[in-house]
Order: sequence, then C-alpha cells, then structure tokens
Amino acid sequence: MLSGIENGEIEFKQQPNVAMFKTFSAFSNTEGGFVLIGVSDSGEVTGCRCLNSDLKELSDTIVNSLGIHPSIDCMEIEGKSVIRIAVKKSLIPIAYEGRYYSRVGNTTRIMEGEDLRQFFIRDVAWDGLSSNHSPDDIDPETVRLFLGLATRSGRLSAADDLEPVHAVLTRLGLITNGKLNNAGYLLFGKRQPSYSSEYVLRVGRFRDPTIITGDRWIEGNLFQQFQEGEEAIRNFINVRYEITSAQMERQEIWDYPREAIREALVNALIHRDYFKKGQQVVVKVYDDHLWMHNPGGLPPGISVDDLKRSPHSVLRNPLMAKVFYLAGFVEQYGSGIQRMINACTSNGLSEPVFSSDGFGFTIVIRKDPMSMDYLTGIGLHERQIRAILYVKEHKSISSGEYQKLVEVSSRTAKYELSDLMDRGVLERHGKGRATKYFLKNPNE
Repeated sequence: MLSGIENGEIEFKQQPNVAMFKTFSAFSNTEGGFVLIGVSDSGEVTGCRCLNSDLKELSDTIVNSLGIHPSIDCMEIEGKSVIRIAVKKSLIPIAYEGRYYSRVGNTTRIMEGEDLRQFFIRDVAWDGLSSNHSPDDIDPETVRLFLGLATRSGRLSAADDLEPVHAVLTRLGLITNGKLNNAGYLLFGKRQPSYSSEYVLRVGRFRDPTIITGDRWIEGNLFQQFQEGEEAIRNFINVRYEITSAQMERQEIWDYPREAIREALVNALIHRDYFKKGQQVVVKVYDDHLWMHNPGGLPPGISVDDLKRSPHSVLRNPLMAKVFYLAGFVEQYGSGIQRMINACTSNGLSEPVFSSDGFGFTIVIRKDPMSMDYLTGIGLHERQIRAILYVKEHKSISSGEYQKLVEVSSRTAKYELSDLMDRGVLERHGKGRATKYFLKNPNE
C-alpha cells in the first residue's frame, strides 16, 4: 500500500485537514480508496497519534460531515503509527459542504457543469424513466411491424400478431403503473407534434460544410426514423448496377455498404444520450464521405480502441436496444463496430473512423477513392483499370504480375505503372525484384 506515491486509490496526509474530507467525497464517488494519516506527500512516514479516542473523534466527524461510515484502524509502518481510513464506493452521490468531488489520477477535483450532470445520471437509464404518455399514444401498426420482424428473426418467443398491444408492451417492460416509459413512447409512439425537436433525425446532403443541397427532418418513433432515415441516406448517395456472370442478375453497388449504414444508424438512435436537450442525431452526406453524429459519447473508461479490440456492450438505453435486437436490427450486442469495419473493408472501402468526445460519438465512412467513375474520369485505359481492380483485391501488384494480368511486355508494364504513379493512383515500395505497387492513400 505504501509505495511512496499517491494514486487514484491512495492519498497521504500528515495531519487531518479539510482537503482530506474532499478526498473522502471523491473516493466515495469513484472507486473507493485509502487515506493514510501520518505520511507526507512525498511518501515519508512521519507518524501520528493513534489513540482510540482519536479514532472515535475522527469517525464521528466523517459521519457527521459526509454521512459515510469508513473503516478506520491504526497500523505501524517503519516503527511509527499511521491511521488508515478505508472508504468504499458509495451507491449514492456523496457531497462535502454541498460540493461533489471525484478522483482523477492522484488528484481530487470538484465536479461542476456537465461532469456533475453526467455523474448524477450515470446509473440512470433514460429509456426506463416514466413518460407522460399512456398506451393510447401508441401506434398499433408499428407494434405489428415489430412483431413481424421479431417473428422472422426468431428472437421473440411466442410472438403472436393478434396479441393485444398493451400485453406486448407490458411483456417488453415498456409500461409502468399504466404509463409508457420513455422507451415505449419513443419506440412505438404515434407520429404527432408532441415529438420535440431533440427526438428527430436530421439527414442532409452537403456539397461542402456551408452549402446544403438537401435536408430531411425525420419525425416519428424510432422504427419510423430508422426506416425513413435509411431511405433518406440512400436517396442522397449514388448507386451503380453490375450483372453477375453466374446468375446474370443485376446487383446494386452503393457508395457505402448498406450493412454499414444500418449499423451506424442503429448505433446513433439507440445509444444516443437522450438526457441532452436540444440536440439531434445528424447525418451529413458529402461528395466523398458520410458523417454521422449522435449526442452520446462512450462511457468513461472505454475508448474506441477498446471497442475494436474486443466487443463491449455498454447499453445507455437497454430497453430500446433490446427491442431493436429482437427486431433483428442488432445482430449481437457489442458487435456493431466490427460489423461496420467488416462491411466497409469487404467492399473495398477503408475502415470507418470512430471518435468520441464530450459532444458525442461520430462515425465517418469514406467513399471508395478509386471508384470506376473516378478511374475513367482521370483518363485511365482498360488495362490500367484492370490493374487497379487487381490491387484493390490483392493489396499490391508487381511489374511481373502486371505483365501477366494485362498481357503486355516488361517495358509497357513499367511505363503504365509509372503513369499510374504520376497520376497519384499508385505508390511504389521496395527495390529491384521486391518492388511492389500499392494504392496511394488519398489523404496523403
């Protein structure tokens, strides 16, 4: 315990003081910790008086000041008496003199503004709170739509299309004391003016950050927002058609994979922070990328890299997430990030860029910079385009592979590969026979 340095769970004090009580509040509001009285800030054991009367007086003062009951005992370190006070994490917020504190590293900090608001709602799920709406405000058609989806997904046992709406919502945990909770209303509510502006989905087409060429405000319940939101995005992006040689069927090829769009949209709708007022889920479609933002960042202690390394399922709105899972819109809790990555990379796109900050969670998906339209637009001929398609599939190409692929001489291959480098399409790595050509990063 006495390693010579303070950290997130250990604080040194030579004597009891006001700062110590702020630390008790901080430990209670985070993960708990120990205060050692009789140790200097540098970790030097100075010792202190440790009579039973001292411990009782200290305990009474802590109880009266903070309302907590820590464990207090006397221990001997380096032949000197040290008082050890163990504080457990509290189930309720603990204040000292009307202010709330948290532990960040080895420092005790006062919580204010947004940090304080987030602290008070950290264990409260917005979707489980009671709303002012009754089951009469439910759209039966949306409930029937859900039952059909849940039946096809096989995830809702004994799904009966004739089951009364009230019974369905009760079974899903969306009715409490005769009132809809927030999840029930937002998932299945009727489309009506009472949907305030923060409960809408906004989808826009942008030529650049200041020029908007299309704008959709999508109101209604989450099922309506999901379906109409996906349709709005698809209306703002391009599609081409390819005929598969095997079945001679026409295949739609969109700028962005539908699986990635759906995963991103589901993530935005069910994981956003609905406690934040006056904000919406926003989708911006640019010429070369799609930008999606929801006002709900990652929980403290979890990073984007954590989500990439292993699936995490921290549900901000568990009731809404459960209903979307039963409907088949969510494949597996915690798998959304990896599914978006797989959908993009398997379709020749780069990985989406994920970021989380105090404003919320943002996803950026970039269009294939080497699309057929782009390649023909810059004047590449058929052999060069075949080579680019080969590189997109195999990651690289050598001069020898180019010769075999398009049946040209070594001299022609060298000339045409050099031309692709001059146009900024390929870049060369290695020397001699180890030379390989890779797609050039368009952002460099």
